[in-house]
Amino acid sequence: IGSRPAKRKASGGVESLRAIPWIFAWTQTRLNLPTWLGVGEAIREVLDGPDADKLRSMYSEWTSFSTTVDLVEMVLAKSEPSIAAHYDTMLVHEEDAVSLGKHVRKIHANTESTILDLTGHTMLGEDNAVLQRQLQVRNPYVDCLNILQAETLLRLRNCNDTEEEKILKDALLTTITGIANGMGNTG
Repeated sequence: IGSRPAKRKASGGVESLRAIPWIFAWTQTRLNLPTWLGVGEAIREVLDGPDADKLRSMYSEWTSFSTTVDLVEMVLAKSEPSIAAHYDTMLVHEEDAVSLGKHVRKIHANTESTILDLTGHTMLGEDNAVLQRQLQVRNPYVDCLNILQAETLLRLRNCNDTEEEKILKDALLTTITGIANGMGNTG
């Protein structure tokens, strides 16, 4: 789909993926992991320490810091851990990978809680009416595309018919395009 090869080394595994397909994949599954991973833990450590008031002051007074936090909040609002869990249910069978998925979704929930604590919001993106409306309109459609994508991937994995495989690949590309357009960020 892109102009460059997805991997730096054709025979390499996930570690050889370039940044764009790596982020694209996390956006497709609606977890957006590269955007928020580590942010919640770092902020929580400060909020639980002696510099909590300083961090809250930074959020209210430093535009660059509040903009960064607000962007993370926006991405968390656009994330749907339940959709990511559906991909795991449909496509992941290794016990360690299933456990990792649950752990990552817990970190996501903790990051949401931490961002809400720092911002003083009661829900993600509460002061962004455009985002709230966008999510309200978009999510029912993109959610369905994600469900269809997981089912299509499962069928592709089990397909032994060349003609059916072609149809499934076309369906997969359609879901990829739809989700990418619906997400509105990288994806």
